[in-house]
Amino acid sequence: MSDAAAAPRQSAAALQSGGRIRVRIVHQIDPAGLVAGGIDTFIRGLIKTAPPDIQFSVVGLTTDEKRRPVGRWTTLELGGKRIDFFPVAINRNPGGRSAIPLSVKLTLGIFRHFRACSNRCDILEFHRFEPVIPFLGDPRPMTAFVHQNMDVIRNAKSDIGWRHFPGLYFELERRLVPMFASVFSVRVDAVDAYRVRYPGIADRFRFIATWADSDLFHPADSARRDEVRRSLEAVFGVKPEEEVLMSVGRLDEQKDPVLLVESFARVNSDRPNTCLIIVGDGVLRAALVSRTKALGLDGRVVFAGWRAPSEVADLLQVTDVFLLSSAYEGMPMCVLEALGCGVPVVTTRVGEVERVVHHGINGYVVREHSPEAFARAILELLSKRGAWRGDPCTDAVRQYVPGKVLGPVYENYRTLARRNRCSGEVSEGPGVALPAQ
Repeated sequence: MSDAAAAPRQSAAALQSGGRIRVRIVHQIDPAGLVAGGIDTFIRGLIKTAPPDIQFSVVGLTTDEKRRPVGRWTTLELGGKRIDFFPVAINRNPGGRSAIPLSVKLTLGIFRHFRACSNRCDILEFHRFEPVIPFLGDPRPMTAFVHQNMDVIRNAKSDIGWRHFPGLYFELERRLVPMFASVFSVRVDAVDAYRVRYPGIADRFRFIATWADSDLFHPADSARRDEVRRSLEAVFGVKPEEEVLMSVGRLDEQKDPVLLVESFARVNSDRPNTCLIIVGDGVLRAALVSRTKALGLDGRVVFAGWRAPSEVADLLQVTDVFLLSSAYEGMPMCVLEALGCGVPVVTTRVGEVERVVHHGINGYVVREHSPEAFARAILELLSKRGAWRGDPCTDAVRQYVPGKVLGPVYENYRTLARRNRCSGEVSEGPGVALPAQ
């Protein structure tokens, strides 16, 4: 679009005339960029599955300034849905660590482009609390998704910047949380904690599960598996007869990839025919590459970097065991995606994994956070994977698909829009003049 400050071309009377409900997602995401984490996957699924009466736009960070320039609305297609995207700053290192936290970049960028960021929407949605600050005093309903129990900032393995200032974080939360008309969390213990901290608004907090896109993450037939296994040898040097272990996630403290590599060293010592494919990237990659060489695993561990969802699905379909070694989690989507592909899982006991990983049925949940315990579980599962693969895995996630999980979220948008309409609040943001159509 030619006007840098122009908002998406939508009638100002859309909500009042019974048209679509316009939801503005504010997060450090580039909807057209490479998926680099569970929150990005969550947001994309939320958009792709939306019914016709819900229209999304996104304020975020661009990973391609030429195609999606800062300060301009760009129309994108995501899963057959057209959405408008307004980047307020650049994310030059997707999946890595920035000198300035991305949430800070986003928040400062919103202040610089506030007019364009705030108009032409009925509901504001946040996936972190910091970007709420520019919208203080906004009369429109706000909703939030919390992807972690934030008590984790006191965890020694936490890589969240707020771990240095936990008191300041909880003071910010105390000021911002009451502004939200609804808050969804992917952890039950986080919902419980919010209800204790904010008893006067306890009914605003709800649990929301994550999901796997069954159109993408499903078991492959034998012909497809053979085809992908042949490609593994060509791309990664993994031979068709080798046992494949796989992990997906950022290479940072939260995911504890050091535990993953140390555990695999023990597994490979016992079963030399195993290899480990790590999909993801992050600040610990260089250290992990050095550690694998020191352990004599050079060529046995493949650092595959970030991959498109379709490539991840292909890899999962030929994986023998999926591994999650995290120190803490919400409800990790990668575990549901692995199970959706029929792959049994070995995981640490974190977040909501026990909802879908049933110990001794489709995987193992390791309570002791040590390489020895994790390796024992992997070796045990490798000996049983034939019986545990397939139905025991897919049955566990049958209810965790977008169409079933996200229904209450879309209904919540409708409730908030009706409530806002009845209250007579303006749906264009405080003091914002609309550009001419």
